[in-house]
Amino acid sequence: MNSIRRALLMSIIAVSTLLLLIAAALSYRAGLQEAGELFDAKLAHSSRVLLSLTDAPLAELPERPPGAVADTPMVISVWHGTVGGGIADIADMAQPGGHAYETKLSFQVRDSHGVLLLRSDSGPSRRLAPLVPGFADVEIDGEHWRTFTLKSPLGRWYQSGELSAIREEIAEEIALGTLLPLLAAVPLLALFVWIAVDWACRSLVRVSDAVEQRSPDHLEPIHLDRVPREIQGIVKSVNGLIARLDVALARERRFTADAAHELRTPLAALKVHAYNLRHAATAIERDQSQSHLDAGIQRMERLVAQMLTLSRMENGTAPLSRRRIDLAAVLERHCRDYAASGIADGKRLHLSTEPVTVHGDELALDALVRNLLDNALRHTPHGGEVIAHAGRNDGDAEIVIEDSGPGIPEAARQRVFERFHRELGTKTEGSGLGLSIVTQALHLHQGRIALDASPKLGGLRVIVTLPIASDIAQ
Repeated sequence: MNSIRRALLMSIIAVSTLLLLIAAALSYRAGLQEAGELFDAKLAHSSRVLLSLTDAPLAELPERPPGAVADTPMVISVWHGTVGGGIADIADMAQPGGHAYETKLSFQVRDSHGVLLLRSDSGPSRRLAPLVPGFADVEIDGEHWRTFTLKSPLGRWYQSGELSAIREEIAEEIALGTLLPLLAAVPLLALFVWIAVDWACRSLVRVSDAVEQRSPDHLEPIHLDRVPREIQGIVKSVNGLIARLDVALARERRFTADAAHELRTPLAALKVHAYNLRHAATAIERDQSQSHLDAGIQRMERLVAQMLTLSRMENGTAPLSRRRIDLAAVLERHCRDYAASGIADGKRLHLSTEPVTVHGDELALDALVRNLLDNALRHTPHGGEVIAHAGRNDGDAEIVIEDSGPGIPEAARQRVFERFHRELGTKTEGSGLGLSIVTQALHLHQGRIALDASPKLGGLRVIVTLPIASDIAQ
């Protein structure tokens, strides 16, 4: 039903056949008209030939007075050639044989009073047509005749007639002679159209075979060298899909490799802590092993959660909802949560906000703020400070997080955005995914991030800039 080849074949053959039939009908009609004109010309020519052959010999016959009873007229067969003598010479030219169509022709000669002087043996004895010069269609004895009447300078009337049936028969044969070649061309045309369409569709088959025969790991684009222009747009779209699929698969392979690499050490540690807990000799050793096991499980849980969050953002499996979000309210909520969770114990957390609304995905922005605060609190030593601010700056929404931790050397500030990167000498546990998640969330919201030294606390200052809601297309 959806085959291009079949649609082309059916439409081209149908249109071509229709056009051929129309051309055949017009040719048939034109053939009939031309045949009729040809026969009329022949009929008129026959009368003129009859006049030239018989008018002079008939002039030698005695003139009959008007109203006189005519003798039996001379009857001749269809004549051929020329006549050099009198009426007897014409009679001598009668031949028993001839063409079958000759029996459908008739000739009559009448004097000026309408008395029949001469006629052919192939026609009726009654008058062929009224004695009026020109063509006429008459019916004689139930048969239709086409006649031509000519008057000689001596006053005699020369008439030739032809049965309409034979005229129509010959005209149809002539018309059919022009019609049949056109009708015979229809199957040949269908054959050639089928061959042409099949040849033209080979490129489509070649492209489809090239796609079908590809292995899942063969994701190079399809070359456009031998691709028809009509499907180059489709092939380009397929190449775009292949490129996106290649990126997605590479991302999945990277995630699998990263997960296998990063989970190997925590899993080994959990096995060690579980073994120590199972073989602890004293209550103190059991409590220590239990504490280490709980901490390892929490670290594993946080690592897996961050990896899944980053994977969803990169893959686009968590589509942006694009709703208006109060960024200050998000920062305030996370500050309260960290204060209640105990992570901020022994650390002073200062919060300042002003209402600022952005247009984006709540889950992505929530992960952004959570990871910024989590990094700052985890790298701030006991007794240190963290300052969190949300507001406006030069027409943009801005989040500023400062801490009193060790900070990041200027030369290493670009590397910290890489996945699983952690600076040497860092004593705080982490997965190295926090800033990667922040970067991905900013990419989804056309935001920016900058790292520098905190002028107030001496540690790291993180400045995040996002377009406010009125600046983002709804």
